[in-house]
Amino acid sequence: MAEKLRLFVSATQDLEAERAVIGRAIADLPVKIGVEIRRTPVRGASYDDIFELIANCDRVYFLMGQDITAPAGAEWHLAWKLERDVLPLRIPGPRTPAAQQFMRAAFVEWTTFRTHTELARLITLDLTRILNHPTNRYGLTVPELELLNLHAQRILKQTPDTGDEPGGAEGGGILLDTVRGEELDDELLLTS
Repeated sequence: MAEKLRLFVSATQDLEAERAVIGRAIADLPVKIGVEIRRTPVRGASYDDIFELIANCDRVYFLMGQDITAPAGAEWHLAWKLERDVLPLRIPGPRTPAAQQFMRAAFVEWTTFRTHTELARLITLDLTRILNHPTNRYGLTVPELELLNLHAQRILKQTPDTGDEPGGAEGGGILLDTVRGEELDDELLLTS
């Protein structure tokens, strides 16, 4: 019988919006499986409640921002204590002294993401690896696994969005005549 994929998303307060990126990455997968995304309630929870939420998760995504905030620190320690599979993700930039100390004491390799697109890419590739479980815990068929792997290959071929260069017309470009495969005259670029 297929198991449900259980994920726990921990984020510091300044990365609250990034939780939605993870949900969107899951929704964009070309296969439909049972997924449960957990988090500590916004209004807070007891240590025992957080313990229960993390205890049987397949993966913990930990999003580190500029400062370590509650309950992220407790979630981090519980995930490691419970020997959960943790993917530590961080944004670049300055950190508070508390965040710097937290990251130094963590003794893990942090994966950096700069944009929502880059975060979605990292999550998609990670989920593809998890869903390709050797014992097929999640009940995917061979065609579904092929679709999932093709999706991951497309993601890998995409150039990561660094957010540093302008997109669209602001980044420059060439217009092509799709019928004849020729470049259009520069005058067409200037006229409206």
